[in-house]
Amino acid sequence: MDAEPAGPLGSHVARSGGSPTEQLAGLLDRASNGARTARQLAAVRSALMHHCGLQSCRHTKGPPRRLDRRTFRHSFLLPDGGVRVVWELEHNTGPGGDVEHAVFVDREDLALAEWDVDAAFGLPLGPGKLPPAAVPDPPEAPAHELLRRAYPEGDSPEHAWRLLRRAANPGAPGPEVLARLRGAIGHDISIVTRRSAVVAGRLVSWALYEHAFLLLDGTELSLWEIDHTRTPSGVPVCEVYASRDAALDTAVRRIEAG
Repeated sequence: MDAEPAGPLGSHVARSGGSPTEQLAGLLDRASNGARTARQLAAVRSALMHHCGLQSCRHTKGPPRRLDRRTFRHSFLLPDGGVRVVWELEHNTGPGGDVEHAVFVDREDLALAEWDVDAAFGLPLGPGKLPPAAVPDPPEAPAHELLRRAYPEGDSPEHAWRLLRRAANPGAPGPEVLARLRGAIGHDISIVTRRSAVVAGRLVSWALYEHAFLLLDGTELSLWEIDHTRTPSGVPVCEVYASRDAALDTAVRRIEAG
């Protein structure tokens, strides 16, 4: 029942063969947080079967050097017929480039750890690559610059109205924000990050966009849009938030963690 995903990063780790107890012991031994997690997995020591599958991965040849990240899903069949899932995160994105392992019993904690690791990959990869990491925040503009960006798009009040009208979340910015945006004289749309993850056995994807508006008085206002497929039918929906942190919190804690 075991399956060993191939590849150079984890080639020294045996994720197939042996008893489920031996697999659990190896998983906890190589994980930096294994000792802290062991007591949460006491029931898994009596597992009857074990299966390991590659859930997601990232690779880049550099610069400055080759970076790799893999997430494995370990499923343990328990004597009562239940299945306990444990996730293993393996990567070499640390300063020294050494391969590191961590184990997670909570999908939310895994999503946050993947987010931190993937940030080391920098800018998104090209078409057809595996899920890109978050794009780093741009450097702050010098104090003498009045605007952070160009605002090439017109019909900005109409764009703001359409954006807020399609927002599916109950906490979306309301009439007060829309009233301010009726005076917008330009806007700019940029993608911040795009990711995907397996949630409850189904591939779920999401993307974060910033809609930045230039107002008549020279001030700027941004709305943050999450497009995601974490719906019962898999049909994409749009959610809009007033802050980047609120949008990312939704993506990592609710959409990815399930």
